[in-house]
Amino acid sequence: MSDAVKAVVDALTVLYSNPDRDAKEKANVWLGDFQKSNEAWATSQLILFAPDAPVEPKLFAAQTFRTKITYDLHQLPDEHLLPLRDSLLTALRQFSSGPRVILTQICIALADLALQLSPQQWSDPVAAMIDQFGKEPDMAAALLEYLQVLAEEYNSNFKIQVKQEFGREGAKTAQRGEQVIALLSMYVQAAGITPQLQNQCYQTLGAWLRTGQIRSASLAGAPILAAAFSALSHDELFDAAVDVLVDIIHETMELQENVAVIQEIVPRLTALGPNLADPATLDDEDKMRGYCRVLVEAGEWYEPLIVQHPASFLPLVELIKQCAAYQELEVVGITLNFWYRLAKGILKVGPSPALEPLVRVFADLVGIVIGHLHYPDEASQLSGEDRDTFRDFRYKIGDTLKDCCEVLGSGPCLQQAYDIISRAVAAGDAVKWQDVEAPLFSMRSMGSKIDVRDNDLVPRIMEMLPKLPPHPRIRYAAILVIGRYTHWTQQHPEHIQFQLPYVSAGFDESDPEVLAAASQTMKYLCKDCAEHLVPFLPQLHTFIQSVSAKLNGEDLLDLSAAIAHILQAMPPADVAQALSTFVMPNIELAHGVATQEQPASKDQLRKVTDALERVDVYLAIIGPLPEGQGGLPASCAATCQQVWAVLDALIARYGSVASIANRACIAIRRGLVFFGDLAFAVAPAVLERLATAFEQAPASDYLWITGKLVQQFAARGDAAFSAAVKGAFERESGRLFELLQSTPPAQVPDILDDYVHLVQALADSMPDHILLSPAFPSAFQSTLTTLTLPSVRVVLDALDTVRAIVGHDALHDPSDQYLSPAQLAAFPSYAASIRAVVEANATQLVQLLLDVLVGGGEDEPHNVLTILRLLSIQFPAVLAQTVPAAVEHLPQRAAGADEKQEFLQRFSSAISSQNANQVKDAFTWLLRTSRRSYDRARVLQDRA
Repeated sequence: MSDAVKAVVDALTVLYSNPDRDAKEKANVWLGDFQKSNEAWATSQLILFAPDAPVEPKLFAAQTFRTKITYDLHQLPDEHLLPLRDSLLTALRQFSSGPRVILTQICIALADLALQLSPQQWSDPVAAMIDQFGKEPDMAAALLEYLQVLAEEYNSNFKIQVKQEFGREGAKTAQRGEQVIALLSMYVQAAGITPQLQNQCYQTLGAWLRTGQIRSASLAGAPILAAAFSALSHDELFDAAVDVLVDIIHETMELQENVAVIQEIVPRLTALGPNLADPATLDDEDKMRGYCRVLVEAGEWYEPLIVQHPASFLPLVELIKQCAAYQELEVVGITLNFWYRLAKGILKVGPSPALEPLVRVFADLVGIVIGHLHYPDEASQLSGEDRDTFRDFRYKIGDTLKDCCEVLGSGPCLQQAYDIISRAVAAGDAVKWQDVEAPLFSMRSMGSKIDVRDNDLVPRIMEMLPKLPPHPRIRYAAILVIGRYTHWTQQHPEHIQFQLPYVSAGFDESDPEVLAAASQTMKYLCKDCAEHLVPFLPQLHTFIQSVSAKLNGEDLLDLSAAIAHILQAMPPADVAQALSTFVMPNIELAHGVATQEQPASKDQLRKVTDALERVDVYLAIIGPLPEGQGGLPASCAATCQQVWAVLDALIARYGSVASIANRACIAIRRGLVFFGDLAFAVAPAVLERLATAFEQAPASDYLWITGKLVQQFAARGDAAFSAAVKGAFERESGRLFELLQSTPPAQVPDILDDYVHLVQALADSMPDHILLSPAFPSAFQSTLTTLTLPSVRVVLDALDTVRAIVGHDALHDPSDQYLSPAQLAAFPSYAASIRAVVEANATQLVQLLLDVLVGGGEDEPHNVLTILRLLSIQFPAVLAQTVPAAVEHLPQRAAGADEKQEFLQRFSSAISSQNANQVKDAFTWLLRTSRRSYDRARVLQDRA
């Protein structure tokens, strides 16, 4: 064994067997560097053909060929490419009988090489391989593996430059596809073919279909097509046959071009009827799923033909209906999109006697769907996960009922559900709740499709609801039906007189789901019928007071939203007083807790946060009152002061409690929007309290509201407000910088995120308070710290802030800008401050930018490249001084020594020429190089 081979074997032994993580990492890095080297070509060949080398090194050698052919083919002179191909062909023959994992790597390497060789170098990598190996039975598996991965690599390997262009057009493509079909047809008809080889034939055909190299039309009359259908009757071939038939049918989507093959496929599909009726199939969910996939694929793509020729395609639709009636819901789910597409197709054609058989299928489907909506007789048998899965399925299949309504009209569908309930209730005491709940759920699902002008069936449904058995699940479903039909009730307000008491009675139930249904329905009833419910506000106020003690927070929120919708429907002049009636009890609750002598309990604080959340819901729905319609009366200024006094006291005493800080700040934010200009009077006091609270217990919410106050009131130019902003920002900055000295940034990501937003708001609206502030250096340092966080969103926010600073207008020639005299006077000071901060933090800034550039995802690099370009314009000397050291600190996985050296040459040339675009191009080259390096390293890491 040569020294080079031994070094590779030793490194692999460490990688796979040594428990020491540092040793494994060093071995991984060494192997990565080895794979990048020129020597890897020859060494890998030695390992691959060495008779005494273990399997693991041979596999690594095959993987190395694959990696180098992907990334490093340029290392080889043209005259070495064909010898490389011939060497791989020799390896293909040597490993044709296994191990399979090595054979696969060799096939991928050979396929990637074939795609990158020009037609002049290898005229036809398909025909040549078929001619060389197609007649050798022992090479059949290897040849099929090669053909399959050739198609897959063409479809998915975007890292290589394809020169053997396998397009979808032209005689060459058609000829190539026909060669593969002929080979596969020959194999599947061969005497003694093994199931494994037959499955390979179907997998290869599927891969070629997906590339467009084989057109489905070419399969008409081909033995491989008939064989695929026949394979459905053999257990060991079933899965591969299903997959390839789905691919074949999918590729016939161009219906006019594939008439011949479709005419062959459809009879074979309808001939599967006995298979679906076979008890053995019905007992095998996997088999039914496979048949369903094939049938539905045909149904979806052939939908235009189904509606054009309903008599011919009705058997196919009936088979899909059989799948929809199957007891396993996962199989049923496969059919749902087909019914949607078929419904759209029928509607597009319009009424026609020829379509009546298809319409009757949808009538049958209504009953089938309602049957699937039934909970098991013993619903407790469902585990928590199964129950959630079943509920999700009910919502999905409920959409299919909407498709049925589109085809049949809502009346016949609702009538079926109504009749099922009537028959169930007629059974008296023998009725099971499931038999009533399922059709009620179907009515709820069909709610959006009902005719709001219906004066017959829907009134009968409404009259039936209070007469249903008093089971909690039935009550729950019936209340939700009312909630789903509120758009009908809006047109029939006379029914509110009975609906409101029926829904309200739901709050007397002990079942939490019935309570939730009642509160949700009340919300929708009030939203859609708000103008009809304004006269009921006094009763609703009393009602809320009577039930609030027994409802949970979510249900009370729904009730608050319900009332808010009614308030929104009132004349604007009356809204403020009515709103106060419902909101102030929540504020008073908070006031009581904030001012009571003894410390509040956890339960009391929870009630406060719930109350503030209800305030948020009221104000969010009502929104700021339009100024043109009166807006808020001036008297509301006192209310604003009063509410702030409560929130101020609450934050002063309990601002260190995270939930209180969060909810109080959300209430402040909503109040700023609702009160608008009336809130300016309290703004300085709010800023003072926010700064104090942040100093005592740093929370991101306080920084968030500071930023919102800046955005809302900075344009006023008020001296008192400006002083308050300056003081709050500097105090908050000082406390944050102090916090970061003792707390890892990853533990306070929300604080850093809201802080960079505050910095950017100041840079945009009040630049004096950031750029000329003594807190600016620490603010910039904290922003850079934010770049180390794992959250892409937060890093993007920090990059935006950095870009706003290093690209500030003050750094540009003022003659090119439209500036006021005051701005012109301030700009030199701004520029000097920015330059001082950037130069003081240049090493960290550039290192972090490069770390994000090579280690980020898809979004961050664009922002980083923009910032680096700005730095090359405004700070070229700083960039030239800091980049070399920053590049050297990049991890080996991002860029090797040679790649770092090449980048520095590109960068030095660009920065010396003072060409910002070339500098950006150099960093773009580094980005692309790092992506390739990480891709290569990932192969080794996955095997470590």
